[in-house]
Amino acid sequence: MISSLQNSMGGVEDLDVLITGASRGLGRGIACFLGQAGARLWIASEVESELETTATMIRDKGGLVKVRVTDLSSRSQRSELAKEVKAGSDRLVAIINNAAVLKRQSLADIQEDSWEETLKVNLTAPVFLTRDLISELSDRGGSIINVSSQAGVLGFANQSAYCASKFGIEAFTRSLALELVGSKISVNSVTPGLKIKPTSITEKDRSMLDPNISQAWADPVRLGPAFHLLARLRGGVSGCRFNAFTLAEYIAEYGSELTVKELHKVAEYVLPGDENG
Repeated sequence: MISSLQNSMGGVEDLDVLITGASRGLGRGIACFLGQAGARLWIASEVESELETTATMIRDKGGLVKVRVTDLSSRSQRSELAKEVKAGSDRLVAIINNAAVLKRQSLADIQEDSWEETLKVNLTAPVFLTRDLISELSDRGGSIINVSSQAGVLGFANQSAYCASKFGIEAFTRSLALELVGSKISVNSVTPGLKIKPTSITEKDRSMLDPNISQAWADPVRLGPAFHLLARLRGGVSGCRFNAFTLAEYIAEYGSELTVKELHKVAEYVLPGDENG
């Protein structure tokens, strides 16, 4: 749903943005970029030490951030996070559902508890955090960004649970976009499009890897401009899937204003019927 783009953009400066899975990798890169862009950040993850590292990086650059250690597979902790954001934010404008777990297991090896944890973190948490916080966006608008993956578009061997969760994220994004037609809320999915550190590898894990492996991973902060632009949407573009690297490169070459006008052309996927804006 792409329409009235000139009237469907806002900002993030001095406004609240929630980012899950911000303790490392893509989530950390997004948080650091948006912190420098002036957003007031809420960052959530289960690994406290890594989350505090992210917060320190943001604060050292003059950014504002609140840290919430949260196990997103836990209904009670997820609910408490939503309550704290509602009570403590002045104006929530973006929810970035980034947290994910990835366990490579064949069907023969997968166990029910592993399957359930993956679905709880990767799919259930985005659905219910969004449900619990969407009222904060309703009046003045905002953006919901669901981080997907090529695993949500293609199938990969030994990743049944992860692929199922990311296919689910794609379906959730499109369904919610249809529910929100005519509102000031955008909901889109994003694939990274750049070789970055896999979500399952902690900083401790990374330190034990062959340096040649980790050196091949790009700094995810390079994708920050794409998330910044999408976080500024207020209903004019919805139901799309974007490749964050492609979008960031387009912004770098043509600037944000032209990119917004061309978003339907930059998108990897647009809901049928909306191809021409």
